[in-house]
Amino acid sequence: MTMTAPQPARITIRRPTAPPAPQEVAPSFRIDAPLAGLRVGMRHEGSWRSWMLIVEEWTQFLVADGAVPVILQTGERVGEEGEQTRKEIDAWVADVDCAVSGLGTCGSCTSWTVADAVAVEAGAKPAVAAVTSEFEAHANNMASYLGHGDLKVLVLPYPLEARPEEELRAIAAEYYPQFLSMIGATR
Repeated sequence: MTMTAPQPARITIRRPTAPPAPQEVAPSFRIDAPLAGLRVGMRHEGSWRSWMLIVEEWTQFLVADGAVPVILQTGERVGEEGEQTRKEIDAWVADVDCAVSGLGTCGSCTSWTVADAVAVEAGAKPAVAAVTSEFEAHANNMASYLGHGDLKVLVLPYPLEARPEEELRAIAAEYYPQFLSMIGATR
C-alpha cells in the first residue's frame, strides 16, 4: 500500500496597503550661464568656523570670477526672532540669482540648511545645500520630505570643524568648482 503525502494548499497573501503614490519632485534649476555679473547667495548661521572660512574663501573666488557675493547669516528659527529670520531669508532669496546654503554638520543645522536651499529653489533659482558626509542621508531625506528630492547636495568631508585653517582653505578651493558645476555656472 502506497501512501502519498497530502499536498499543501496554496494560499495567496495580499498586501494590506495600497502601493505608495509616485513621488512628485519639484523642479530643480540651473544657471547654465557665465558666473560674471550673477548675485550668488551664501548662507551660514554663524555656528561653524569651518563653513564661515569656506564662505570667506568662496567670496574671494566669486569676486575674482566677476560675481557679486550676497552673504546671509541666519538667526533663530522660533518666536519673534524666527519671524525676522524668515523675512531676511525671503528678502535674500529675492536678491540672489543662485545660492549655497550651509552647513549641514549636525541634525538641526542640516535641516535648516536644506530648508533654506529649498526656499531658493522655490523661488525658481538654483540652490545647493552644503553638508558634511555624515549628514548626507539626512539632507537627502529632508529634501525629499520637503518635495525637493532632486535638490543638489554638495557633500564635504566629515569632520570639518576641527580641521586646521590651511586644510579648510584647500577644501574650499577643491569644492568651489563642484559648487559652480552643480548650479550650472561657468567661469
